[in-house]
Amino acid sequence: MIRKHRHVYADVSALHYRPFQLWHSLRLVQDYGVWPKLLFGSDYPFTTVDASVEGLRRVGRVPGIPGLDPLDVDQIEQLIHRPSLDLLGLA
Repeated sequence: MIRKHRHVYADVSALHYRPFQLWHSLRLVQDYGVWPKLLFGSDYPFTTVDASVEGLRRVGRVPGIPGLDPLDVDQIEQLIHRPSLDLLGLA
């Protein structure tokens, strides 16, 4: 959906609890080339920002599945530091 519509974004809230689902979701984001449309979310107050960041970085260190490139760690860092409110016109 986010690759088809200009004003549709997605976030990664609560995905670090399920590392394979997070890795797979980020893999789809990478395959579709929609990293700029992904927003950081922490799932606060159920977890912390630090735990969410660590979860993203942890899946970024997965070497990949044979035949697939690993996740782009630079894109993961950009996701973590992306000015989400600016992108949404809320700043």
